[in-house]
Amino acid sequence: MSQTQRAFNLNESQYAEPRRQYVQGPSVNTRRITKGEKLLWVLAGTAVFLFAALMVTNQARLYMTSRDIQVLQDKLSNQSKVTQQLKADSDSLSSPDRIVKFAETKLGLKLDINNVKVLP
Repeated sequence: MSQTQRAFNLNESQYAEPRRQYVQGPSVNTRRITKGEKLLWVLAGTAVFLFAALMVTNQARLYMTSRDIQVLQDKLSNQSKVTQQLKADSDSLSSPDRIVKFAETKLGLKLDINNVKVLP
C-alpha cells in the first residue's frame, strides 16, 4: 500500500466512526447565598432603616421647635403692642395739663405759681 492509500484509509477510518460531541445547554450558575452574606444584607438594611428613622425624628423635632419659636414670637409681638399701648396711655394720663385740670375740677385745688417750688 502506498502512502497515499494509507492516508486515504486513515481519513476514511476517522470519518467512518463519527465522534460524538455532547452539546450542553446554557449552564445556569445557581449561586447560593451564604449565611454571612444574608447577615450582612440584614445588617445593612437595618442600618439604612435606623438612619432613615433618625432623620425623620430629627426633622420632626426641628418642626416642633420651629413651631414653638413662632408661637413665642407671636406672643412677644402681641405683648410689645400691649406695652406700647399702655405706655401711650401712661403718657397721656401723666401730662401736666391733665393733672392741673383734674386737681382744679375734682379736688378743688388752685395753681399758685408763686407757691411752686422746683426740685433739682
